[in-house]
Amino acid sequence: MTEASPTSPPIARVLPPAPAVKSLPLLLLVVCAVQFLDAMDIASMGPALPLVQADLGMSTSALQWVVSAYALGFGGFLLLGGRLADLYNRKKLLIGWLAVFVVASVLGGIADDGVVLVVARLLKGVSAGITAPAAMAILLDAFRDEQSRNRALGTFLAVASAGYSLGLILGGLMAGVSWRLVLFAPAVAGVLVALLAASVVPSQQEKGGSGSLDILGAVTVTAGAVALVYGLSRAASDGWGDAQTIGSLIAAAVLFPLFAVVESRHPAPLVPLSVFRKGQLTRSLIAMLFFGAYVSFQFVLTLYYQEQLGWTPLEAGLAFLLGGVLTAGTARYGAALVTKYGAWPVATGGLVLLSIGYLGWVLLMGQVDPLVTLFAQQLLGGLGFAAVYPALNIAAVGTAAPDEQGLVSGLFNAGAQIGNGVVIALTATVFSLSTGGIAPYRAGLWTVTVLTLGVTLVALAGAARYRQKASA
Repeated sequence: MTEASPTSPPIARVLPPAPAVKSLPLLLLVVCAVQFLDAMDIASMGPALPLVQADLGMSTSALQWVVSAYALGFGGFLLLGGRLADLYNRKKLLIGWLAVFVVASVLGGIADDGVVLVVARLLKGVSAGITAPAAMAILLDAFRDEQSRNRALGTFLAVASAGYSLGLILGGLMAGVSWRLVLFAPAVAGVLVALLAASVVPSQQEKGGSGSLDILGAVTVTAGAVALVYGLSRAASDGWGDAQTIGSLIAAAVLFPLFAVVESRHPAPLVPLSVFRKGQLTRSLIAMLFFGAYVSFQFVLTLYYQEQLGWTPLEAGLAFLLGGVLTAGTARYGAALVTKYGAWPVATGGLVLLSIGYLGWVLLMGQVDPLVTLFAQQLLGGLGFAAVYPALNIAAVGTAAPDEQGLVSGLFNAGAQIGNGVVIALTATVFSLSTGGIAPYRAGLWTVTVLTLGVTLVALAGAARYRQKASA
């Protein structure tokens, strides 16, 4: 029996019939809108933070949790959300948690206290942690053949990239009216998306009842993910020596091995450990450190533009517009390249472009007009991200069984969020250890560059493996 290609679903199993969909374009619009809202919320609150602080009287240490609480809920619940999408009716799951997203957005918009706002942001993150893998599982179930699936994934991932990149800009524009609009606007959008989802997303028969969910596994992995994301967030803001940072990371170090023991003994595990034997998924999860490097690069440059060059928050946000537009406009072509050349060769090419852009910035920083290096990096970075992100996603989910699509999607997105937390914490630490002029910014950018070069080596190994299979 021949082995499935790196971008094709396994061919040795009989697939259930594809769901009857009223309109595939409208279904794609729904899942893309969900992904856009989830991704946009990662970045949109950033430009509004000074206004939030002034209005609600929050301390600087408390203020960062307006952003971190969302990441905590998102990263902490992705694995559970992915498995729920495999066991239960995805349509009900999507619409139900969109309703939670809407309520939490309104709660945050009317908040007159910092604690209420942070809780609202946490609930929005939990909602995103469940709707994101559910949306991707719905997409994968509807688009079955390789070409249409990769094309749909390309659009889906382009929208995700645009959501994050444009989140900074949209957040700045809305904050110019009121910081509360940053929360109310997604609530309105969430209602519209939920209504459309009710009409076009097909119903799905549940695969398991209340007894099918591995409760202990769900508790341990969710608690472990929350502890890890919380510890990394504390490390970025309070340092690695902070008591809560250390305690949270120790808790994560205990909970994840405990989770593995639970899963190895449970008859119907939340996360079958066999999924990690798939080399493509494991390599994709490691390679998702590139996402953390990408976000950390923007983090360092945002500080550099404002603190060293005197740019306004909106100007700093607009600096990333070119890259965001390029990524949104070309990611679907990245998915098409995967169909033609394979996921790992495309991912490697994109990582090379990103590495060149980062290396050019760090070497030319302070020596060349920043607008010149900005343009060059945004050009290379936008095209590079548009190739890497879809390629790694397709490599991860391409060999997933139909009843593992939500799980693998959750694993992939959790890898992105945890990788994001790891690299930002590491970059913030290196940044704080350097002093004087542009030295901290250069040190932070070197961290990003070296990590991206390391991830490129992982992708090269995947590309070599792909060539071996292709020639076999």
